[in-house]
Amino acid sequence: MARCDAFWERRDVDRPLLTSWIGSYEVAKLYPEGLSQLPTGQITPGDFDFEFFRADYERLFEQHCSVDVDVPWVAMPVMVVPWLEAIAGCPIHHRDGNVWAKHWLDSYEQLDQTGLQPDPNWLEKLAEFTQWLVRLSDGRFPVALSLMRGPADLLSAVRGAEYAIYDLYDVPGRVEGLLNLLTDLWIEAAQAQMAQIPKFADGYCFSIQQLWSRQRGGWFQDDAIAYWSPELYAQFARPCETRLSNCMPRTGIHLHGPALFTVDHLVDMPDLDIIEVNLDDVGLKIPDMIPRFQQILEKKRLFVWGAFTDADLHMIREHLPARGLALQPIAETPSQMQALSHSVRTLWG
Repeated sequence: MARCDAFWERRDVDRPLLTSWIGSYEVAKLYPEGLSQLPTGQITPGDFDFEFFRADYERLFEQHCSVDVDVPWVAMPVMVVPWLEAIAGCPIHHRDGNVWAKHWLDSYEQLDQTGLQPDPNWLEKLAEFTQWLVRLSDGRFPVALSLMRGPADLLSAVRGAEYAIYDLYDVPGRVEGLLNLLTDLWIEAAQAQMAQIPKFADGYCFSIQQLWSRQRGGWFQDDAIAYWSPELYAQFARPCETRLSNCMPRTGIHLHGPALFTVDHLVDMPDLDIIEVNLDDVGLKIPDMIPRFQQILEKKRLFVWGAFTDADLHMIREHLPARGLALQPIAETPSQMQALSHSVRTLWG
């Protein structure tokens, strides 16, 4: 784990930290066996038999075992399930491997009557899924937090995407209060999972954008911010993300290209350790993002996830230092990933 230590310490190194994503970009395709056994329509915690997913996790583990990267494959409760949205009270629906949340908060008067109480059944199921993965691993692979959307995303989920935007202007005080409650919920769900997760190789891991650290940690994300102005982000979301950034010893935020304007704030968030950026199929490409990457690396660690071309890797090599930089290439098969790993090692010499 020496390269991981060097990444966290932002030491000068000969190449970026290298991790891997093997399989489809369409996340539902990573869990075909388990998802095929869920009922169609609204689903409840009782519909989940963890054994439905055993074959999917074993396959993913075997695929990633065969490639030479710096970070082990990490298991987490199945990421297509919107766990936080469910815990926040959203009805959860499934069809043909797609799982989504429906909004439930039609007016803020509902909060006056009932408050925002985490759904204990979904919270318990998330903790139980984490426990099951620890038993399944039996020390073979690390377990980490599931994908957990942040307060702005949860606001959009419980209120509905359109009304969540209107509310920022029409009832800003109510939005601020709800975002604080959703931040509390996020922290409670993270703690419920962390309580079940043991050390792996004398440390802990981040899931999805995979990292190993000697301290506990995890990612948060607020993809809904892409529809907000910089001023609205600073007023409403940044205080919540500041709380999330210091709720664990190590924290990182996941971003897409349209939300890179938040970097101006994030680089000065003292307890935030890493900024992760997705290279998406559409939108900004590596040449467009290099200035932001340079801005991040001046103060923080940078993690970049995507289907890199040779031109992308050459541009990263030319314009960015390896210090504090991690790359997670996407590949459909282990052999393709091994070729990408070889390309990175050769390019950085």
